[in-house]
Amino acid sequence: MAIHPEGMFTSGPLAHLVGLACGPDPLEWEVLRLTRVLRPNHWDASWRETPQTLASQLDYLSTAFSEEFFAGCPEQTRRTWRTAAGAQGVPAFLTGLATLLRLADREGDAPYEEVPLSAWEVRARFPLLLSLDDWAYDGEHASYEESLRAFVEAEHPFCFHELVPRLTQALEARTQCADSPAFAASFRTLAPTATPEALDALARTTFAHLTEHHG
Repeated sequence: MAIHPEGMFTSGPLAHLVGLACGPDPLEWEVLRLTRVLRPNHWDASWRETPQTLASQLDYLSTAFSEEFFAGCPEQTRRTWRTAAGAQGVPAFLTGLATLLRLADREGDAPYEEVPLSAWEVRARFPLLLSLDDWAYDGEHASYEESLRAFVEAEHPFCFHELVPRLTQALEARTQCADSPAFAASFRTLAPTATPEALDALARTTFAHLTEHHG
C-alpha cells in the first residue's frame, strides 16, 4: 500500500495556515483567527485538534525535516512553504509558527476590534449562511419568511441534516453581531445576504418547524 506522509505539508489546518501566511495580513492575525475557529468548547471530544496539538505537530516536523523528504511534496506546496518561511528557512519557520500557536492559545480569543473577521473565517464558521437568497426566495412566494418555510418543508423529513446546523450558525452570527460592532460590520460585508432580518426569520421559521414536526 502506498503511503503519503507528505500530506502533513499539503493538507489540513497547518497547510491552510501556511497558505494564509503568504497573504497580505500579518501571520499573527491569521494564527489568532485560526484559534478562534478551532477553539474547543466544553462538550468537544478531548482529542479534538487544538492549537496546542498543531504546535506539537509543527515541533515534530521541524526536528524531522529533511530536504530529501520535502522534495517529495508537490512543487506548489514547496513553493508555498518556502514563501511563508522566507529567509529563515522551513525548519525555523515551523518552530516559530508553533510558538505563535501556543501564545495565541494562552491568550484566548482575539477581539474583532483588534483582529478583524476574515472571509476565510466566515466560510469556515458560517458556510450555511453565505447564500441565503439563492435558495430562500425566487419570486414565487409572497414574503421572504414564506419562502423559508417552503424550503424547510421541502427538506422534511431529512431536514435535520442542514436545518439544525443552519439554525446554530444563524444564532451564533446574530449573537456575535449584537455583541461586537466590529464583527457586525465585517459580517455585513462578507455575508451580505445574512442580514439581521434574514437571520431572525430563519430562526423563527426553524423553531416553528422543529416544534411542529420534531417536538
